Amino acid sequence: MSKYGLKDKDNKVVVPAKYDAINWKENVNLYVVQLNYKSGLIDATGKEILAINYKFIGDFSEGLAVLRTSNYKDGFIDQTGKIVIPMNFVDASNFNGGLARVAVEVPQGYSTVKRYGFIDKTGSFVIPAKFEFVGLFSEGLASVYGDSKWGYIDKTGNLVIPYTAYQKAQDFYQGLAVVMNNDKYGFINTQGKLVIPMKYDYANSFRKGLAAVNIGASPAFSGLPQGGKYGFIDTTGKTVLNFNYDKANGFFKGKAAVEVNGRKFYIDKNGQEVK
Repeated sequence: MSKYGLKDKDNKVVVPAKYDAINWKENVNLYVVQLNYKSGLIDATGKEILAINYKFIGDFSEGLAVLRTSNYKDGFIDQTGKIVIPMNFVDASNFNGGLARVAVEVPQGYSTVKRYGFIDKTGSFVIPAKFEFVGLFSEGLASVYGDSKWGYIDKTGNLVIPYTAYQKAQDFYQGLAVVMNNDKYGFINTQGKLVIPMKYDYANSFRKGLAAVNIGASPAFSGLPQGGKYGFIDTTGKTVLNFNYDKANGFFKGKAAVEVNGRKFYIDKNGQEVK
């Protein structure tokens, strides 16, 4: 098995090649190292910041990163490797806007179930862990799930879009969120009103004013629906680029990745091929 280390810009070895993997955490200039299926942290000199004894170390966001033990308990560390929020959770996501989604196990009958809420950087619950599932906050709202229905809460935990019997409800982007029912996709606004009908067989979130949507795909139990053709609509639901693509992703930096007859390429917002 290959081993990995670090060299400086002068090609001098500063960290011997003794790790199974090394991944750079760019925004904090630290490295996650792996050895025998366990992870730790080192700095650019090879100094151990966090012992190689953990299942997973996430990306640093707002100064903190998710840390997971071998028995799948999650907490948070700071950039010095100090555990600043104890390993009290059975699931945790990055901090965003001062809040992090976490889950705890709560008793239910003779067993336990997972319930989600949000904590602040002290580890205190700002929004209680009472939801079967929650999305991440986007544009001030997060989707919440319970009793086979989806709604949306604000950052105080208030339900601002009532529970509705959607199969899926995704994050808001550009004031609209993808929702699905009866295997058909549409979009709601931040008041919960369906503003683009559920007539598509798949839909991506809006990016730069356009969303890739599919007509003709077959539903999939997991993963992406198969088949059909993709086109692009604007935030009014108007088709801007016709349904000519076998696959399509959202726009990023002015271009979108598409595929036609096995050929992959990029297009601009006018549908013109670009590099």
